[in-house]
Amino acid sequence: MARGVGGYSPRQGRIHLRYRQLAVESWLVLARFVHYGSSLALFGLVLFPLYACPPVRSRDSGSRGLAASLPVSLIVLVSGIFWFISAAISMADAELSWETARFILTETSFGAISLLRLSLAIVATGILALLFRGPSRTLELLLVALCAILLGSLAGVGHTQVEDGQGRAAHTLSDALHLLAAGAWLGGLVGLSSLTVMSLRGEKEPYYPACEAAFRFSTMGYTAVAILVASGLINSWFLVGSFINLVTTTYGRLLLLKLLLFVVMVGFAGLNRFFVVPTLLDSAATGAKLGLRRLLINVAAEQGLGFAIVLIVSLLGITEPAATS
Repeated sequence: MARGVGGYSPRQGRIHLRYRQLAVESWLVLARFVHYGSSLALFGLVLFPLYACPPVRSRDSGSRGLAASLPVSLIVLVSGIFWFISAAISMADAELSWETARFILTETSFGAISLLRLSLAIVATGILALLFRGPSRTLELLLVALCAILLGSLAGVGHTQVEDGQGRAAHTLSDALHLLAAGAWLGGLVGLSSLTVMSLRGEKEPYYPACEAAFRFSTMGYTAVAILVASGLINSWFLVGSFINLVTTTYGRLLLLKLLLFVVMVGFAGLNRFFVVPTLLDSAATGAKLGLRRLLINVAAEQGLGFAIVLIVSLLGITEPAATS
C-alpha cells in the first residue's frame, strides 16, 4: 500500500497537512491579535497622560497609566516572541528547528524587525520600571517615542512589503500612521476607562478630572479619525485595487466588515463628544456619577469594537490581498 506524509496514506496525508495548516494559521492569528492589541494599547496608554490630563494632575494620572502600562508592555514582549515562533513555523512548512529560526532571524526582514521590536519592548519595560521609582519628564517622552517606534514598526512586515521602491515606502509610511492613530484612539480608551472607573469607585475622587480627560480625548479623536480615514484609503488603494474586489474576494469582504465596525465605533465616539461629555461638564457632582456611568458604557462599547477590528486585522494579515488574488 502506498504511504504518504508521515506514514499516512496519500488521502490521510493530505488531511493531516490540512489540519496542521489550520492549526498553525489559528495560532498565528491569535498571536497577531494579542501582539497588535497590546502594542496599540501600550502606545495609547503612555500617550494618554500627555494630552488628556492637565499638568497639575498629570503626575497622579500618569502613575495610574504606568500601573496599567507595565503589564501591557510584558504582554507585548511575550506575545512578540510567540508571534515570531508561530510565523517561523508557518514559514518553515515543517517542524521548526534552531537552524530555521536562526535563518529567519538573520536573513529575513521579518526576523530583523522582530529583533528590533523585541529590543524596544525590553527597553520600554525597563523605562516603565524606572518611572515607578519617580516621575521624569525626559523618560516619559522617551517612552512615548519608543512605543511609537514599537507600534509603527509593525508596518514593516506583512502586506506592505509586496510593493517595491517608492510604492513600498509610501505604503509602509501610510500603514505606520494608520497604526499610530489607531493606537492613540484604542489605547487612549483604555486610559480613559481606567480614570473613569477610579472616579466612580472612589468616594474622595473628584469627578471633574475624568470629565475633562474625556473632553480632551474626544478632541484628540478628531485627528486620529482623520488620519485613520486618509491612511486607510491609501492602504486600500494598494491592497484592494478596485471596488469590485471588495465584494468578490475574502480580503475585500473582511475589509468591508472592518469598515462597518469602524463606522459604528465613530458613532459611539460622536455620541460621547457631542452629548455625553458636554452634559458631564455642565453637571453637578450628583448628576456626574450617572453621566460617568454612561460614558463608561460607551467607552466599553468602543473598546469592544476596536478589539474586534484588531481581530479582523489579524485575519487580514494571513489573507491574500484582493489586488493580487
